[in-house]
Amino acid sequence: MIKWRKGLFLFVVFYAACVSGQEKQELSLLFVGDVMSHGPQINAARNTTTDSYDYDAGFQFVKPIIEQHDISIANLEVTHAGKPYSGYPQFSAPEELSAALMEAGFDVLLTCNNHSCDGGAKGVTRTLDVLDKLGIQHTGTFRNKAERDKNYPLMLNQNGLKVAILNYTYSTNGISVAAPLIINYIDSAVIKKDVEKAKKLGAEYLICTMHWGTEYQSLPNAYQKNWEKYCYDLGVDMVIGSHPHVIQPIQKKIVNKEEKLTVYSMGNYVSNQRDRYKNGGLMVGTTLQKVAGEITIKEVHHSFAYVHTKQEQAVKYYYILPEFDYKYYRPDFMNASESAAMQEFFTDSRQLFSEHSKGSQEYTVTASSEVGKKFQQFLCGYYAILLDERKDILLPAIKNTLLAPSVLKVIQSNGTYAFVYGMFATKEETIGEKRFLEDCGFASGMKIVFVSPKEFKYIEE
Repeated sequence: MIKWRKGLFLFVVFYAACVSGQEKQELSLLFVGDVMSHGPQINAARNTTTDSYDYDAGFQFVKPIIEQHDISIANLEVTHAGKPYSGYPQFSAPEELSAALMEAGFDVLLTCNNHSCDGGAKGVTRTLDVLDKLGIQHTGTFRNKAERDKNYPLMLNQNGLKVAILNYTYSTNGISVAAPLIINYIDSAVIKKDVEKAKKLGAEYLICTMHWGTEYQSLPNAYQKNWEKYCYDLGVDMVIGSHPHVIQPIQKKIVNKEEKLTVYSMGNYVSNQRDRYKNGGLMVGTTLQKVAGEITIKEVHHSFAYVHTKQEQAVKYYYILPEFDYKYYRPDFMNASESAAMQEFFTDSRQLFSEHSKGSQEYTVTASSEVGKKFQQFLCGYYAILLDERKDILLPAIKNTLLAPSVLKVIQSNGTYAFVYGMFATKEETIGEKRFLEDCGFASGMKIVFVSPKEFKYIEE
């Protein structure tokens, strides 16, 4: 029965795509800034009970937003060079960080930035090994020329659009790695050649992601503007920037009679930089539409996200938070000073954008929206179906079904984890779904639980 439902769903999706494809195709993209792993973040994620690192719940409030987009892209500004793990100035993060990014819905990780070589040659190679093992796409650094020739630019062919992703950095902090490893440095001849190759490969839309700019400056410098112009002169359609660790403006513009979109800096998506302007970042979404063979930007939207730390059971999470009234639903979620710092970040960001950005609409989460309702459940609690305390029992059976996106890993008061299905508002709704799963052939004996930040409680039917 599960297979029938999945097959029907895929048929409906295929049919809808065919019908819409007769007129136009659309592709939604999401870009976020620097994913950091400072020493305090590593220590906070350490779960001594399970001897593991836990970043998953830190992304729970942005996951519903990430999942609304076809392709989501983040800047991985750490290496996975292995133990001993370390933060600034030479990052080596636990593999669980990238696993959490994938679980949150990211499709592509950019690996080319000023920290690419922090772990030396081993760090460059091992980072690629980790991402390959996870099955997440990546670009910007390469094991050798043959690999770069085969995989670069990164070509994304989806929804009838063929998009090329290019990735470059201004520096690697004076640390270099020897051949055959390749790091994509910002270089006019290299970029020109790569753009030409992308066009030969049939790219219909070119996006250049640049690690550039002056740290902690809220406006782009001449270096950024010169390279932006160079990219657009070559025929690039969009330039997306990272590195300054603070937000810089978005500008949708016309260049040489062609529509372009520049995001100068998206700031810190998650980090331990707690100072004003550094304690949050920018999420930028856009929808490309293809009509009669021509691709244009249908819309651009953005949301600001603040980083808030909170001890939850055995782990201290670095929550990435869009603006929302968290304290209304969970009064102990943040104190007065933390709430004031978050509001200051949103106010500063909006002030910057009101003066210097154009062409993008702010996306906000309302309490009545589907995303807002999920936020309320994360804060107040929800009913769910306990699959099994051991993830190896039912997860393999669910992995390739439509149920998979609804499986959550939940930390319990003793530091161990449980895997639950669904987020239901009532006990009755949960019972009905449980019986449906049992009728579909899943293991009997599943239990109903109530999950909240403070409890994990079994519920009698």
